[in-house]
Amino acid sequence: MKKLTAILAFLCFISLFNPLAAQTSESFQEKMDLYAGKFPQEKIHIQTDRNNYGAGETVWYKIYSTIGLENQLSILSNIAYVELISPTGEIVSQKINSLFTGVSVGDMLLADTLVEGSYRMRAYSNWMRNSSSDYYFEKVLNIGNVRSDNIIGSSKLIKEGENEFYLLNFENPENKSWEKTAVGYTVMDGEKVVDRGRESMQPDGSIRIKVTDKNRGKPLSIRFKNLDGSIVKKLINTNVFDSGNSVQYFIEGGQIVSNELNRIAIKTLNPQGLGIKADITIINSKQDTAAVLSTNELGMGSAPCYFEEGESYQIQTKFEDGSQKTISIDAVSGNNISLAINNSNSDKVFAQVNIAEGKINNEELYLIVQQLGKIYYMAKNKAGQANVLFNVPRKDLPMGVLTVSLLNKDFLPLSERAIFNYNKKSILPAEVKLNKSSYGLREKVNTEITIGNTEDSIRFSALSASVVNLKNYRDDVPNSVSILSSLFLNADIKGFIEKPSFYFNADGTVKAADLDNLMLTQGWRKISINKLDSLSNAKAEFDEEKGITIKGSINKVGRKAPVPNAKIQLISTNNFMDYLDTTANAEGEFAFKNLLFPDSVKFLLSARNDKGKNFVDIIANPFKEPAINFGKNQPLILNDINKLNADQLLASKKFYEQLEKKGIMEKVFQIEEVTVRAQRPKAAANSSNLNGSGNADQVLTAEDLSTCPSLEMCLNGRLTGVVFRGGIPYSTRSNGPMQLVIDGMYVEGDMLSSINPVDIQSVEVLRNINYTSIYGSYGGNGLIIITSKTGRDARSSAYQPTGILSISPRGISLTKEFYKPVYETNSESQFQTDLRTTIHWEPGIVSNEKGIANFDFYTSDEAGTYRMIIEGLDFNGRILRRIIEFEVK
Repeated sequence: MKKLTAILAFLCFISLFNPLAAQTSESFQEKMDLYAGKFPQEKIHIQTDRNNYGAGETVWYKIYSTIGLENQLSILSNIAYVELISPTGEIVSQKINSLFTGVSVGDMLLADTLVEGSYRMRAYSNWMRNSSSDYYFEKVLNIGNVRSDNIIGSSKLIKEGENEFYLLNFENPENKSWEKTAVGYTVMDGEKVVDRGRESMQPDGSIRIKVTDKNRGKPLSIRFKNLDGSIVKKLINTNVFDSGNSVQYFIEGGQIVSNELNRIAIKTLNPQGLGIKADITIINSKQDTAAVLSTNELGMGSAPCYFEEGESYQIQTKFEDGSQKTISIDAVSGNNISLAINNSNSDKVFAQVNIAEGKINNEELYLIVQQLGKIYYMAKNKAGQANVLFNVPRKDLPMGVLTVSLLNKDFLPLSERAIFNYNKKSILPAEVKLNKSSYGLREKVNTEITIGNTEDSIRFSALSASVVNLKNYRDDVPNSVSILSSLFLNADIKGFIEKPSFYFNADGTVKAADLDNLMLTQGWRKISINKLDSLSNAKAEFDEEKGITIKGSINKVGRKAPVPNAKIQLISTNNFMDYLDTTANAEGEFAFKNLLFPDSVKFLLSARNDKGKNFVDIIANPFKEPAINFGKNQPLILNDINKLNADQLLASKKFYEQLEKKGIMEKVFQIEEVTVRAQRPKAAANSSNLNGSGNADQVLTAEDLSTCPSLEMCLNGRLTGVVFRGGIPYSTRSNGPMQLVIDGMYVEGDMLSSINPVDIQSVEVLRNINYTSIYGSYGGNGLIIITSKTGRDARSSAYQPTGILSISPRGISLTKEFYKPVYETNSESQFQTDLRTTIHWEPGIVSNEKGIANFDFYTSDEAGTYRMIIEGLDFNGRILRRIIEFEVK
């Protein structure tokens, strides 16, 4: 790593007077350099066209991947994973995007059967999995459903005597009383079901579910029949009903130094985990006031406080809602050392070391400013008095979260503090011009963006823009996740950050005082300097990916014993490539790396042992997603989305009915959950269906199959929404091959012809996402679950050759083009009635050598305020975010 001039001067100085110290300092920096070089920080931000959607719509997105605080576009990883996670933790959609020099575009179709709720959109690279999921990209998308779900619901907590109940109410779509309806509910703990029950809906649509230890604070999955017999599903997040505000305190530098001024930070939260304003008074045991402060709208504040050794203190809190709470501060001990930071000066960061009397020993102290091992500043002083001051120049510090570390003479940490450094060089200057100040209906809008300054040698940039009509649409985008918050805050801060863009002004400058309180009250990404030896010699668990990896192992037939040095071939059935070959290691493990192929491509794996025999078993390792971090954005998981976004959802429904007629959008198939259920045949009790026996879109019994000459002939034409091509079942919805499961075994669809229908007890068809989502990637195109009469017959009749395996790994997701109407004479790209919410999505904006980029679009048939958001960065890593509003009359 290139050493800073200040560091070199410092090293030369100490080497003249203390060779041993110079050696120790150099060794320490080498280890920090080694760690920073081996484990670069990769980050991801995604801009979406908006934050609120309806089922059946498409989420349009642009991916930006960068390296380090300098935010250079990343060439480390060429693969990014984008997932949509339901409130109960199911991954309902997953995309694999190919990154080109750190950018990619994509889209995600929201199934028309999605249950209304708050969904997490998560993105990461394989390399990012070496760190905590706290640092993955994540934003919350609120998704309503009025296409296959016309029920508006509401929920609240009520108390009756000593008991508490969740009171749910569902409006009758015909404004009538509900007939007696049974309502089933399931209680989820992460991905695990911990309780089930059933209640009766009252004529007014109300349901009462008693609060117990099993369901308190856990998601409730509700299921009941609609008026037309279709199944309605709702998700209720009961965390929002937690009672009582809370108070937390944080001491700057981590510990109190007695008989000194110590900065204390306070965080006040409402029951949902969101900030609440409060007035704070800190008193000692004599009821004397030690400090007074107020928290801001995000519940954060700080103040200096003098703590006397041996004294006890309490924090008295008066919340904005009138409630009060008092908590105690841990006992003050006298032998500590801590950092106090003044981050308000524009030229320097002032760091004061406060040293208790027992720690004043005249030993050397080192102060470093670093981020994940990359040192930006280093200086030395001695612990010769109670207060030792360091002045850190800002000019060479990058923008973002930095760690100020105080080290002892052995370079072990004594105290640490996160700071946020603002550097205007990290913000991309830009000018956005519209050709008019206001527009009419169906009028063309021309936009010109000019980035950079005339003295810039490079003015190329990668940008994206979304335009939304705010007439029926409401969100808090100005304060929610943005490219600034993703790359400068969320990538380095642990836990939930409320309104992350609140800390950035419209011109990219920051709210310094509020940011400093965030640094004081929130955990941050850092390295364990006291474990630097082991960290610098560690090997990354997850590799950077230049392409998709297919890996697995070769075992002896019917055994777990590996076959070392087996020869494996990977063959594409689409002739996408001829073949690739590799050799297994001593443990029988193999991997094909750096592959690029589109989704839905089928491959054959062929293997032979070292004697050339194919008498081996091939096990392909499925992709395993990281565990879901439920706590990260939990306060944003809302209930009753259909009610909250009713205007937007109803307007979108009218517009998308037109798109369905024009063939631009798939028509919702409400019949999928038509409850054939009322007359549904009974599936085999020993069915391997993960939803439970009989929970399927269609069920055929042994009696239905009794006259069939072959299973393939019997099923062809009898399964709703399934067509057969070359003997393989395809879903008409996704147009992809369905997964065949025989007595729990995942096999290929072409094996149907080899199964004797006499041996089959039941066939279950899963096409609805409510049934297929539990299977993850295996359920992408639907499943056919076959259960034999004995549980063994299907295994014996389905031929499974050795030494060969057919696989369909998830490939690179293909992207669609955003439909853009053109209201010019003789243009065919028009809507009869234009009621778009997303007016325009432009993901591929690239400025030229002069820093200029242009795009255009047409307004819709609805007047109102339109909002344009432009995000991106230039090839120097400077970040741009701009929000522009204009009127359409």
